[in-house]
Amino acid sequence: MSRKRGAWLLLGLGAGLSLAAAEPGEEAVAGRAEAVLMEPTAARLAIWTDKLGYLRGNDLISLYVQMDPMGDGRQFREFMYLENIETRHRQYLELAGERALLREGVVGLRGNHLSAKGARQVSRLGPVRLWTGRGLKPGLWQFVAELRSPDTTETVKRAHAKFVVSARMPQAVGSPGHDTEITSDTTWSNDVIRTLRQQVFVNAGATLTIEPGTLILARGPQAAIVVERGARIVAQGRREAPVVMSCEAPVGQRFEGCWGGLVLLGAAPTTRGTDLAAGIVPPDRGFYGGTDEGDSSGVLEHVRIEFAGAVPGSGPARAGLGLFGVGSGTRLDYVQAHDSAGIGIEIAGGTASCLHCVASGSGSHALSWSRGWRGSAQYLYVQQDPDSGESGIWGQHEELAYDALPRSWPQLYNVTVVGGSVPGAGGGRGIVLGQGTAVTARNALVTGFSGAAIDVRDNSASLFLDGTSSFGNAIIHGSGGAPVNGGAYEVIHYSEVDPLLANTRYEANPDPRPLFASPALRMGAGVAPPSDGLLDTSAQFIGAFGSENWLEGWTIFGPESDYTVPAAASPR
Repeated sequence: MSRKRGAWLLLGLGAGLSLAAAEPGEEAVAGRAEAVLMEPTAARLAIWTDKLGYLRGNDLISLYVQMDPMGDGRQFREFMYLENIETRHRQYLELAGERALLREGVVGLRGNHLSAKGARQVSRLGPVRLWTGRGLKPGLWQFVAELRSPDTTETVKRAHAKFVVSARMPQAVGSPGHDTEITSDTTWSNDVIRTLRQQVFVNAGATLTIEPGTLILARGPQAAIVVERGARIVAQGRREAPVVMSCEAPVGQRFEGCWGGLVLLGAAPTTRGTDLAAGIVPPDRGFYGGTDEGDSSGVLEHVRIEFAGAVPGSGPARAGLGLFGVGSGTRLDYVQAHDSAGIGIEIAGGTASCLHCVASGSGSHALSWSRGWRGSAQYLYVQQDPDSGESGIWGQHEELAYDALPRSWPQLYNVTVVGGSVPGAGGGRGIVLGQGTAVTARNALVTGFSGAAIDVRDNSASLFLDGTSSFGNAIIHGSGGAPVNGGAYEVIHYSEVDPLLANTRYEANPDPRPLFASPALRMGAGVAPPSDGLLDTSAQFIGAFGSENWLEGWTIFGPESDYTVPAAASPR
């Protein structure tokens, strides 16, 4: 169910309850007005295909599923369907012995018609191969699994498995030892899968446009997309059709550091004026920085960058997404960096803002800023790998000079930072602030780190004490060390309570929304973000999520082992 951002609305509280209309092809159900909104569920629900892209007629498509109630004893209706994203035509899956069959018309996974009774507790299933087939026409496709309320009026949890069917052979961009130079406006369409083995440079004056649903598969330390200063990238996906940049390996065998990643080089101010971003060959191609605060490197919207971070030669792993001197004219909204070998999202200077941004499973810090970043982040979700000893957020200013200008001073609103699969299990610290960075942070939720939830170091503590920095309206839970470490602990305002999140386990398809009784949703818990035309002022709750799970439909989570099953697996 799609809900507006904000707190849950319940019947009987003087507010109307708006339930989603029946999906295309579904029948309305009598008694809709009597429905009661259900809480999010901790149940596991994950589906995936063995590839992200297929060649029409040649490749056999396999769908896998895993379901587990995880202690939720409530009853749901289970639906799964195959949908052509462009035409919205659906065929529903119905279990028939050891496999599922595709049916025209709405039917539940267990064979119950939409209007029939048949709610039941989620059954343990899988991981199993549920369906195989071929012959789908070229286009964008997805399998969708839903747990619906007993009267089917509300979708409580949803999982997606998106893939591309192409009629054309994959198109190689560049070849080993030969970079690609994009010198004029170029469009990558979604009807062909692109493979990268070498650097792609978008030159100054050129724009690379990437259509919604485009799949880019890359492999090797030289495989990267570099948008040079003065160039633009317009990768404008949609929730149902994200742009995906992934590892060229079968699902279940992808790995962090499979390829380089995406780098944007802008002309906005940094503490060093101009500088060179590391990991680009030759080094002088990494030039960034300038004086244009409003500089635009383009648009990233509903973009997923996964299994990146490889670096040519020696040196530390690169970020999945690197933003170097990127200006406020760049739009970043619904962007994920997953399973990077290095930092998930690295921001060096600039004025760019990031809305609905996600960093998960990073080998190093999930989000890092330095060198004068003065942008904003709202609806930021960080989920660290439980095996990582690094911090969720690592904010710093300038290691060469504390007083260098511009000072790093981002605004953070509605942030959720999760360390481990259970509170106290994650390594590292939640948020580390050091080397003279300032910050304005509100509505932050930090949980599940073995070290301090907030660690203020170096000269950054003095910026809290003199009123430059501030941190309030926060919830801290499950930290193994002191909730707040450093000299600023007296001026950082937080509540040390259980935020009651539905599911923050490090697995495929989590649901980190707060439950109805969560203190994060209580009236007055959060504050309204500034009315600057960029931030959402209605988000007066703590954390990155109110009632809407805006992760659904375009993100990926969990270890790669969650997507690995025996080839012969079938329902039992």
